[in-house]
Amino acid sequence: MEEDYQDYPDYSDYPMPADDYEERPKRRRRRKKRRGWGCLGVVFYLVAVFAISVGLSIVAIFSANDVFALVKDNTEHSFVVEGETLLGDLSEQLESSGIINYSPLFKLFVHFTGDNTTIHTGTYTLSSSFDYQQIVRVLQRRETSTVEIEVSIPEGYTNAQIKERLVEMGVSSEADIDEYLSTYNYKHDFLQDRIPASAGWLEGYLFPDTYKFNANNAKMTLNKMLNNFKSKYDQPIQEGAAALGRSQHEIVTIASLLEREAKVDDEFARIAGVIYNRLSNPDFPRLEIDATLIYALGEHKEVLSEADKEVDSPYNTYKNEGLPPGPICNPGYTALYAATHPEEHNYYYYVAMPDGTHLFANSYEEHQQNIQKTREAAASAAKQPSAEE
Repeated sequence: MEEDYQDYPDYSDYPMPADDYEERPKRRRRRKKRRGWGCLGVVFYLVAVFAISVGLSIVAIFSANDVFALVKDNTEHSFVVEGETLLGDLSEQLESSGIINYSPLFKLFVHFTGDNTTIHTGTYTLSSSFDYQQIVRVLQRRETSTVEIEVSIPEGYTNAQIKERLVEMGVSSEADIDEYLSTYNYKHDFLQDRIPASAGWLEGYLFPDTYKFNANNAKMTLNKMLNNFKSKYDQPIQEGAAALGRSQHEIVTIASLLEREAKVDDEFARIAGVIYNRLSNPDFPRLEIDATLIYALGEHKEVLSEADKEVDSPYNTYKNEGLPPGPICNPGYTALYAATHPEEHNYYYYVAMPDGTHLFANSYEEHQQNIQKTREAAASAAKQPSAEE
């Protein structure tokens, strides 16, 4: 019997269940510890990924801004190419001139677009607001760097008249000017609330002045006029607009009315006072300004008929209340200043005399008397012999 008993397996080397219970908590604690470090590692990993993503995003934003000129200053630079060279080799010079920010990026752009052509010696006018493609196009046009045309744009010219003058002077073709007048989204801050571009959207913002334009570059031509407007819309004008509670577009619109109505400098502010008096008085809901009606008709008339005053147009201030939807011409500095510093008085009417000056009135009866005076003055002037006679 003893021998049979010894044949059974010896279980003494196996741990007892109690021992197993004692070990289990320890195992759980070790497992929890490993899990804690794993979570912390995941956090560190996510933070690292986020930091790298943010860094890459910032690099991408700044790079895209340089390539596509999303938000850049509108500063013009004279860029001199001293000897014929490949376009890509000018990248560092473009960066040092402040036209671009990243020369290696420009080199890559030129390489991948296949535009690494030879650029000829000359002086080129470039703007820091140009995107890479515009820079390439200007530098590849030899004629734009060598031909300058002086053009005078009078105050009160409409965009149509400016286009006609530019074509006449050989600055650019009519098709190119039409494209950049109507469809190109300029990046000037004062135009951003009016984007996207549409026909007539630049009316009032092409500042009248004497310019020297490079030939065959309509965009640069119009851009120079817009830059001039930005500089002329200075602090006194901005402060005057703020004091009147008027937006820049409203000020330019009022200034355009003054430019077409006033003929002598000391009457700009007085006529501005009439306009503001009417705008603020519900008894005079309509401005009834002839210049807006002429703009609506699209042709100049010395005398407007009653039928003309019924024309269906938002620019007809004989039928529509308040200001027209936008400027009717491009005003100069005198008009812009007067629009923001109107003369204070009680006049609500004015009528033009034959010599270009105006008679002002604060009542309709007085206005009718002034109209009679202008007729008499015109009749008297017609009887006077001319200088040639």
